[in-house]
Amino acid sequence: MAIKAFLLPALAFAGTVLGQCSTDATATITASGDASAIASCTTFDGSIAIETGLSVATGGDGHQSLAVDGELTRVTGNITVTNAVNLATLSFASLKRIGGFELGGLTVLSSLNCPQLSQVDQLNFTALPALSQLSFGNTGIQTAQDILITNTNLGSLEGIDQLQKVTTFNVNNNQQLTNISLQVTSIGVSLDIEANDESVSGLATSFPMLETATNMTFRNCSSINLPALKNVTQKLGFYGNAMTGFAAPNLTTSGGLIFVDNTELTNISIPQLSSVNGSYQIANNTELKVIDGFPKLSVVTGALDFNGNFSE
Repeated sequence: MAIKAFLLPALAFAGTVLGQCSTDATATITASGDASAIASCTTFDGSIAIETGLSVATGGDGHQSLAVDGELTRVTGNITVTNAVNLATLSFASLKRIGGFELGGLTVLSSLNCPQLSQVDQLNFTALPALSQLSFGNTGIQTAQDILITNTNLGSLEGIDQLQKVTTFNVNNNQQLTNISLQVTSIGVSLDIEANDESVSGLATSFPMLETATNMTFRNCSSINLPALKNVTQKLGFYGNAMTGFAAPNLTTSGGLIFVDNTELTNISIPQLSSVNGSYQIANNTELKVIDGFPKLSVVTGALDFNGNFSE
């Protein structure tokens, strides 16, 4: 593997022996030195961490760049980069698969480039105030278990928008994010979207292929599109959204079904819904005057709570 000389002449890995492609501990990139520990690895069996006080070349502004180019296509463990406050650009040219990818507290990171990356078990991006886009290649990440993206400057989720399945998906407090559109077909455990888009109207969300989910919570959204959704096993909740209407034309069963404090909501249409196997709550939706969008609903096994100024 070649390391761009003008960015990173060499790397030293603490906690592992040079020349190995595996380690029981975490290999830590600490300073300029010998890069042979990983240079010839196609697969690195273990985890890699980039040191907080990374000693690599800096530009005139004091910012650092780290580019790992070459043969490394897989890391079986995690890649972790936290609190490296001078790291501005990070790239892995050939990396296709990672166990976990954690970036946190990188206050000047503005460029993340992994053009071959398609599979991640866990992706955890927190406190990245300068990162406005993800560069994950043409297809982007297609397989992931757990995704958390919070407090970034991302304007879109391009790069993970082709996900097919995910276990947990949590996107919150990304003030420049105005739209989420994913091709995911199932949510294994939970989906949480809240407090994105700093404008009053909120985030537009669309999951056109989503058919099954366990728990889903939407907050502060301007629109929510779930045209293919058929079944939610535990809870489907909408809280404090700015949407004017909601429709789920194919939803037949849900655990809890909750609409609370959606102050601009005027209509709800779920025409195929036959059972709610949990709490059924419609409360404090100021503009909702009529509840008539559930013509086939015959079974509610949990608490029933309707609270509002209904005309019918």
